[in-house]
Amino acid sequence: MTSNIASANFDRTDFLQPAPIQPLLSYDYFGKLLSPQEAAQIVTSKGLDANDPTSYQRVGAVKITKELIAQGENIFLNRKIGDTFGLQGVFGLGQGSNRISDELGVAIANLQGQSTTNLKITLQKDLTLGSRTFPKGTVIPTGLKVQQGKVVALGTTSTGDITCALCHATLSNDGKILAGVPNGEIAFPFFLALAPNTAAGFARANFNPLDPQYKGNGKTIIDSKGNKVELPDPEKFEKAFDDAVLDLPSGHFESSPDGIRNTTQIPSVFTFKNHPYAFSGNFAVGPFAGLSSINNGVHSSEINILAAAQLSEKTLGIDPEVYIGTFLQNAAVPSLRLPEGTIVKPSEWLRGVIAKNPQQAELEDQIPAPGTGTYPNLQPSLFTYNGLVFSPNTGKTEDIASGTFLFAANAMSAFQNSLVPPANQTQENWKALNSNSVKRGAKVFERANCATCHIPPFFTDNIIHPLDEIGANPARAQSGLALDKLLVAPKLYTFNTPVPIPESAEVLDVPTQGISDNPTTLPKGILPKGGYKTVSLRGLYLSAPYLHDGGVAVRAGSLKVDPNGRFTIVDKSGLGLTATLSQGIPADAASSLRALVDRELRAKVVEANKANPSLVRSNLDGTGHNFYVDKLAGFNSNQQTDLINFLLALDDAPGSF
Repeated sequence: MTSNIASANFDRTDFLQPAPIQPLLSYDYFGKLLSPQEAAQIVTSKGLDANDPTSYQRVGAVKITKELIAQGENIFLNRKIGDTFGLQGVFGLGQGSNRISDELGVAIANLQGQSTTNLKITLQKDLTLGSRTFPKGTVIPTGLKVQQGKVVALGTTSTGDITCALCHATLSNDGKILAGVPNGEIAFPFFLALAPNTAAGFARANFNPLDPQYKGNGKTIIDSKGNKVELPDPEKFEKAFDDAVLDLPSGHFESSPDGIRNTTQIPSVFTFKNHPYAFSGNFAVGPFAGLSSINNGVHSSEINILAAAQLSEKTLGIDPEVYIGTFLQNAAVPSLRLPEGTIVKPSEWLRGVIAKNPQQAELEDQIPAPGTGTYPNLQPSLFTYNGLVFSPNTGKTEDIASGTFLFAANAMSAFQNSLVPPANQTQENWKALNSNSVKRGAKVFERANCATCHIPPFFTDNIIHPLDEIGANPARAQSGLALDKLLVAPKLYTFNTPVPIPESAEVLDVPTQGISDNPTTLPKGILPKGGYKTVSLRGLYLSAPYLHDGGVAVRAGSLKVDPNGRFTIVDKSGLGLTATLSQGIPADAASSLRALVDRELRAKVVEANKANPSLVRSNLDGTGHNFYVDKLAGFNSNQQTDLINFLLALDDAPGSF
């Protein structure tokens, strides 16, 4: 059954119409938006009572209500990400933040109750991270947002935990929270490198712990084959990995444990009708067209560092005991480290001595998905790439994410799908609208065939395009390809199932028709070389720089545009990530969009990126999407400027101010 509930009453040739919004009291049914009548038909076709709300949960339908959206917002803004054992006890995220707690306290006190969108701290002492020493007195723009009258930053807690809002929210000029807008200034690499055991996340980059260059004072362990193996020297390994983390610009992250440096910038989360999700589109199945899958991934596969040991042999070529031993030997909490003077098998030490109950330690608030096996030997599926599902115990009243199976992920999906890009209230947009530049730009957008893929009103075709077609840096596109031969068919428990899961729990098959060739292969467009999804263009004025790697970046003031739309580069040092987010300086939206659509300017931006070894190591270059609106494509300077103004106007109501 296909519903047109959200696609009625709009004209695909009107590029300035407001996009439809997620309708209340409708139902999500594995990515299909259904009216109450359509949802009732599905329920009755399964022999269930359409008057019983539980029947809808049993078939996999999620009713979208104000209450569910509010619950999702609360989780998004306030509920911690990550587990106490892995993220805090082993990795040491909170300990890292404590290293600059005095500086943070002084900086917030100096605000005198006012808000800021980029808290700047001044180091009170020398700070060494990896091979770099930041001298006392160094001013560091953290990217943290602090609301008026608050003493902790948005997306952080007093206990050192973080929430979704750290990366996916900012503040308006009057200090209000703008959820869904990417925090492109957040100094995420800096905060990660502060942790005492950042190298626990080594699988997020191309680091082999047994590389001879890290040999030294590592502990000796017994691997899964019974062989004695010497782990890397913890100081050498941590120093090298901190250096790799500090290569990254602000607003960027690396989350997939695949041994590939496939860094991406933080995306916006104006998610309604913007499926599939993630830049490579690999989150494509399950409730809300894959949105609940990526929400689950953020709280599971992307943050549960230890769970990747299950597949490390098959995907990384690293013995799981070596993986666990490397993870533990430099744990932030000393009592969690491998024992001194004794050679052990790390998994036995982990589960036999320091964390005897995996449900309380390794799997805090996570449970195996049906059909994936038994932890720690789970298989991935198209819904969960480590076999785990974030779903805190039902009845855990102190936890706002507590509910029946998959409640939290579905609630956040309903909330994120309610978000729309805030109105572009800049003077530049007012001028562009009143001079009809935006309308002219819409015509240029159409003439340049941009709408072939970026179809209004959501400005996406919801397709994953093969890497050869897009031509961007391949690293992110290739992420996860090693999982293709390991997938099991995606299954979920019914959404009325309590947690812990009872033996009698009902199981749903997650539909994959039209998404992948069969339930155990990656989504179409990804195979064989990888691919990138068509991202929505809504909210571009708030999401510079551009492309998945954020490589199309230009600093404000670097270009001079004359009244005829012609531009000159007045400050070549302002081109690329080196000049912007690598220094914690935002990229300018209009200038960066010009670099996206003008091939000569893009070439100079790419040249600047490739001149920076840190960016090269991180696969951040701004290449690809070679579709231009410039002189060689038959467009004059005014038309290029009109197009840019049109793109910047794509907010909640593009045709009005």
